[in-house]
Amino acid sequence: MIILTAGISNIDNLLQLLGVSILFIFILVITYYTTKFVGGAKLSITKNSNFKVLETYKIAQNKYLQLIQIGTRYFVISVSKDDIRFLTELNENEILKQDDIKLQKSSFTDLFNSSLKKLKDKNKNDQKNDQ
Repeated sequence: MIILTAGISNIDNLLQLLGVSILFIFILVITYYTTKFVGGAKLSITKNSNFKVLETYKIAQNKYLQLIQIGTRYFVISVSKDDIRFLTELNENEILKQDDIKLQKSSFTDLFNSSLKKLKDKNKNDQKNDQ
């Protein structure tokens, strides 16, 4: 009789653990889809907006410079914990856009070989100057 009671207790514990696990997974799924829905709604609102933050530059803790676009005009503002201040307005030709900046993509091997070649050339020039 004691063995039978212990078996039921273990089954109850297992069912309780299974129930809590299923509830936890259900809450995670609901949270995921809610976050996805709210993020998608926010994205569609900001996508059709005239306000865009183009760049943010951190000056100090809780102090930033931001380049923003409102319609076709560009502004630089300072943002801190307590306030936001207008600094200046920029023309479109004064702004470097990410498309205009060409990044040189090189592999580590290319960079290493280039540096090695420069060192060899420098050593050859130093040896010629010593003679």
